[in-house]
Amino acid sequence: MNLTSLLEESKLQGGFRVPRFEVKIEGVGLPRDVLRDVSQLTYHDSTGELDGFEMTVNNWEASTREFKYVGAETDEELQRNDARGLRFKLFEPCRREVTVRMGYVDEMRTMLTGTVTTMEPNFPSGGAPTLTVRGLNVLHQLRRKPYDFAWEKVTDSEIAKKLATLKDEETQLKRFPLPVETDPAVEGDEPRLEYIAQKSQTDIDFLFGRARERGYVIFIMEESKTKGGTVRPRRLYFGPPHGGQGVVLRDVIYRLEWGRSLLEFKPTLTTAGQVRSVTVRGWDRATKKPIEEKVDLDDKELQRNTDLHRLLGSCDPHDDVVVDLPVFTKDQARSAARARLLQVQRAMVKASATTVGLPDLRAGQLVAIGNIGSRFSGVYFVTDTTHTIGESGYTTQFNCYREDEWPEWKR
Repeated sequence: MNLTSLLEESKLQGGFRVPRFEVKIEGVGLPRDVLRDVSQLTYHDSTGELDGFEMTVNNWEASTREFKYVGAETDEELQRNDARGLRFKLFEPCRREVTVRMGYVDEMRTMLTGTVTTMEPNFPSGGAPTLTVRGLNVLHQLRRKPYDFAWEKVTDSEIAKKLATLKDEETQLKRFPLPVETDPAVEGDEPRLEYIAQKSQTDIDFLFGRARERGYVIFIMEESKTKGGTVRPRRLYFGPPHGGQGVVLRDVIYRLEWGRSLLEFKPTLTTAGQVRSVTVRGWDRATKKPIEEKVDLDDKELQRNTDLHRLLGSCDPHDDVVVDLPVFTKDQARSAARARLLQVQRAMVKASATTVGLPDLRAGQLVAIGNIGSRFSGVYFVTDTTHTIGESGYTTQFNCYREDEWPEWKR
């Protein structure tokens, strides 16, 4: 694990002195007068939901005393393509591709490529009118049409890769807008599923469901360059929270410490709801016999917060039995039990934190957090981030859960 301190990152980002953002619509940047109207830009990503952005725009033209983007348009003006008509249609939902980039003067990162989905004007009794523009990444397109499909004798990684190749029967267009990357280091350990049904589900919602079942995560990896100069195209990652040697999720693993690089840090340690084991019961269709699989804290794939297991022992956690899951083989039952136990384990130590704006700090990334005592110092997995550029500068807020203790060799 190669850690990057904020001092090292600061040298790459010009000392974090001049935050900058860029919004392009159909490849064209916003005009200068529109940029001046943007008071705040926020980008949010998550391993469990679609990435999105939110932009707050001044909606009042003082010189003419009228609304600038929404509120003064007529039906006739919306039909025209002159400067005034185009301004009124600039932020209309679903019309064009939007690219959002954030960073500093000489170092910008593509955060999202998607479309505008929401316009929300605010006409207050006092103060200037504003317009809030929201958008989602390209995966939003996958929620337009549900599908029915039957999967037999496949692994979850095979399902993910196959989804990226399927075509719509009516249009003959690919159902998935970008390639899918899985982790070859774990594919051999995945159980082969006898039968899985996709019933009136969109592809992305079905895939999110499979990720939850396996304890996997999903997120878009935007086109980027590695430190060696290799260009990695935009793709969807489906796999374990941090990949094995077969896949590189992020180039950077930050080392953040309270009093130095963390502006705020609020951890929570709770043993409520913790369990020592999970048992899943189902029915084997082939043998016509009941299935029962149990996974406990000694499972070799559950190396989570090992230094806190002694605390769990003193709390006498209970056993958990799940009987309402649609599992039909022992492998499915064991996989479901392990995913359930992992989910509970990850809730033991959670935290929210704020640091200086770091465009490379994203959901699906590991971060080492220190200088806060042995219980909370450690390696955390980032579940979601919120990047904000506004009047107070550029900050990154993130939520995470603790996976392991602070590396001894980096104390």
